[in-house]
Amino acid sequence: MTAGEKRVASRLEAFMSNECLVWYDIPVGRKNRHPDFVIIDPENGLVFLEVKDWTVHTLHQVNHEQVILETNGILKSEINPLLQVRRYACDTVNALPADSRLRQNDGQYKGRLNLAWAYGVVFTRITRQQLKALAGNDENAVERIFPSAQTICQDDMTQSVLPDIFRQKIAGMFTMGFRTRVTPQVRDILRAHLFPEMTVRQHSQIKIMDIQQEILARNIGDGHRVIHGVAGSGKTMILLFRCLYLAETTPGKILVLCYNITLASYLRECIESRGLKSRVTVFHFHSWCASMIKRHGIQVTAGGKDYPEKCFSALEDAVNSGTITDTGYDAVLVDEGHDFESRWLALIARLFDNASRSLLLMYDDAQSIYRRERALNFSLASVGIQAQGRTSVLPVNYRNTKRILHFAYAFSREYFEKHQNREIPFVQPQAGGEEGTEPEILRCASESDEAVQVVGWLEKRYTLCGHWSDMAVLCPAEFSVKHLKEVMTQRGIPYATCFDSEGKKKYSRRKDVVHLLTYQSSKGLEFPYVAVINASFVHSGAADESEVIPALYVAFTRATRELLVTCYRENSISRHLEDFV
Repeated sequence: MTAGEKRVASRLEAFMSNECLVWYDIPVGRKNRHPDFVIIDPENGLVFLEVKDWTVHTLHQVNHEQVILETNGILKSEINPLLQVRRYACDTVNALPADSRLRQNDGQYKGRLNLAWAYGVVFTRITRQQLKALAGNDENAVERIFPSAQTICQDDMTQSVLPDIFRQKIAGMFTMGFRTRVTPQVRDILRAHLFPEMTVRQHSQIKIMDIQQEILARNIGDGHRVIHGVAGSGKTMILLFRCLYLAETTPGKILVLCYNITLASYLRECIESRGLKSRVTVFHFHSWCASMIKRHGIQVTAGGKDYPEKCFSALEDAVNSGTITDTGYDAVLVDEGHDFESRWLALIARLFDNASRSLLLMYDDAQSIYRRERALNFSLASVGIQAQGRTSVLPVNYRNTKRILHFAYAFSREYFEKHQNREIPFVQPQAGGEEGTEPEILRCASESDEAVQVVGWLEKRYTLCGHWSDMAVLCPAEFSVKHLKEVMTQRGIPYATCFDSEGKKKYSRRKDVVHLLTYQSSKGLEFPYVAVINASFVHSGAADESEVIPALYVAFTRATRELLVTCYRENSISRHLEDFV
């Protein structure tokens, strides 16, 4: 950022209203145009600014097409900045009416863009008088090339200028007769078109980060960073944006790690859809350990349930002994980090040190549903993650409707309060979604009755959305869907299971099927319609029935529109569920 650009940024921040959004030097639209500043002004519309730090003495010749600069006797030709920013603006704005939400529906300008836009140039070291004097006695000559309405000069943006005067100068750049106020809804539609990297396609919808998510995503620095986000706060969207940013700014490869095989399959699909397959590699943790062992020729006896642990131990020994010092990646992003054991994170932190590599850890302590000793009950510094002062919190849940989130949190609150982590405080989620409908809780007579009830619910939702892939059935274990699969087959409902390793690896949202998953395998995923079945099942090895609550919390918060919860076993969990009927 040049000195002049810093001054412009300072004036925009100080003088424009708090409702305005300003971006500096960020590629805009599908054509990746680079205006210096883009402003969404709710009162006026969309503004594009180009900034020049030229002095009047460097201007050798000026016309509508180009500017010839003279520096130390050397002439250099540049495009006229007003023409340049006009092209940026037109290229961007001309694509917007393709979105019906940004079109005028009737009247003289039917089919045109339904908001105003403007462009201008800022001369940070040339006063208005100096600009006028360029053409000698013919002041109109300069006005024809740099109209005063579309230029801001040095004396228009001094500290002594009143904010209202500066805002009037920006507003004066608009030549259109109408000024439709930019509502928050239109603002976000605009952001999705201006900065498509801020969006992610989920099901048939395109979601965009909120303002705070975008600010966080654009300002993640190098070294070790941590994001503590509640369920549905946009951690995966930020992870995907970070992958895109690193792919554009670093020469090396990027590694993404998570614990779940199913989540790894989903993230891999997202990465591929963004054209990043050659730069970003996604592994679930134990698969990465196995690949590292194989790559470095370290022998581990294959087979057996303990094979993943053997691979990790062998890799850990190789790193500790100095046999392995490099992963082949410049950066690592760890999703669902709350499921990682301390030794795993220590290994990752050692291979991606704070000084020379990027490490981003994303977690939510409320979603730790595996062994409780794995639930980040240790400080991150103790495992070598140096993120003091570089930890951000995302407290707002945008995924779930307010009623689904309220139910999930109210159902789980007592458990979370009793199991607070001293090292990492629990963050209570704030509801940012729509009101929605109340979750439906059904007490069934038997497993067979449950299957019939759930299939009926799925069929009704299909008539609403027309996509089986918008639905998921979540259960504690595979045995829970035995009768359900039989009834679904009888009714002709397509489904895919993700219970064994092969099924998890083949998980894909592109298939129009109802997905049957365990609570654990659903982590990091979301679906408009979710049925959580056999919800009162408690494993015989559980020390306390309440141990199933974190897994149920995760399952409940997978639903973005409607949630069905069914059970047929009598115990403290079923009685607790009945409190919410």
